[in-house]
Amino acid sequence: MSDTIRFHVRTVAPIHIGCDEVYEPTTFIVDEQKGVLKSFDPLAFVRALSPADKKKFSDICAKGTIESLLEIYRFMRGKNFRGRAVSLCPGFMAHYQDTMKLPAADRRKIQQELNNFAIARTAFNPNTGLPYIPGSSIKGALRTAWLNKMQREKKIRKDDRRKGKELEKELLDGGDFSSDPLRMLKVSDFMPVGKVKTRIVYAVNEKKKLSEFGAKGQCQILEVIEPGSLFEGNITVETPPPRDIIRHPIERNALIAAAMRFYGEDLQRENGELERINIGGVHPETPSGGFLLRIGRHSGAESVTIAGHRSIRIMQGRDKTAVNLDHATTFWLAAEERKPVDKSNLRPFGWVTVDPGAAPAPVISEDDLADDLEESSTPGTPTPAPPKPPAPEKTAVEKILDELAMIKPDEKGRLGTIIQKMETLPEDRDKAAVALAIREKLGKEYKKHKRRDYLDALIGRVENAD
Repeated sequence: MSDTIRFHVRTVAPIHIGCDEVYEPTTFIVDEQKGVLKSFDPLAFVRALSPADKKKFSDICAKGTIESLLEIYRFMRGKNFRGRAVSLCPGFMAHYQDTMKLPAADRRKIQQELNNFAIARTAFNPNTGLPYIPGSSIKGALRTAWLNKMQREKKIRKDDRRKGKELEKELLDGGDFSSDPLRMLKVSDFMPVGKVKTRIVYAVNEKKKLSEFGAKGQCQILEVIEPGSLFEGNITVETPPPRDIIRHPIERNALIAAAMRFYGEDLQRENGELERINIGGVHPETPSGGFLLRIGRHSGAESVTIAGHRSIRIMQGRDKTAVNLDHATTFWLAAEERKPVDKSNLRPFGWVTVDPGAAPAPVISEDDLADDLEESSTPGTPTPAPPKPPAPEKTAVEKILDELAMIKPDEKGRLGTIIQKMETLPEDRDKAAVALAIREKLGKEYKKHKRRDYLDALIGRVENAD
């Protein structure tokens, strides 16, 4: 038996969910007039070039040097091409313009500056380019809240010799995966609703105490999902089968209460710390029947660890021994400049509210409609093509295959979720299609997969029937 509820997520702070990808120089242009980055398919861009530009571009790419990367940026500068628009903070615009002025003969300077110019993408659907929230991010945050609930109840004493996994097993009744109550929690990916906007910002490190000396962390350039964005997905809590070894199953309302308490207290702590250095915090409306979560990069050490067992490594500077504390001494905050002078505009990362039910209908502005027209139209064509008829509803196996396409081969947890969903399909042929797709996804690593024999049996069953 399972308890599945539709939820929608509303971002109330900038969100960056790492996907180990950056915006490559050949996949975007910067529109300096509009202050946006346009992301596009590089093959479509090359096909649209004139023969002369195509040869010039090919010659630059063939060099394969550090200097040629700067040549690519300069070649792309001033070009116009349709694509998904990502807004740019003012600091990035100045950074971009400074980068374009780098002396072509100074190889060391070019390499140093281009390393600092990498733009980390937030997780996105490779088929559409649109951002989404992986179910693993939501589940990971819920797991942290549940572990903190169990710590409050069990009051296990801190022991620096105990490793993190050992502590989790102790909090979850001392078992392995088979006895872990959170294996009964299934969370789908949360997909965007309406026009979800992203923005390029800086992540800067700030001390939690006012000081004349700044924090040492190097700033980073991140694509973030902007506050006010909506996503939808499902959260399922399954009931363990009879004679299952899970001793204390989770229950949906208890899980929601654990999340609301842990992240509610954590938000209050962080807001207080931010106010002490004259930075505004986040003050979302408490969702009715829902809860707070913190997800993604730079969520803060306290938000991803277990109270009473924190051991956060703090670097003391050059030639000084690092120390371990039960709290962080700095924040990572979203900024509009590389070195912000006005600290009042800095914002914390990662906060979302999660509400039951479908997301409300998004409000579409005239600017959104203009952006959609520009992104969907063909260069040089004054009007867009007639709208296509709505696509038919996808089957269960098609949805699973689409989800599989967005997973990387080394994401074992999400791959396990795909296999669990596959097992709910009624037709062996559909199960075999997913099993075959998993085999192709893993490539050489498939031989090491712990469920390879099971997947091979599914594939063989259908092949033999044919």
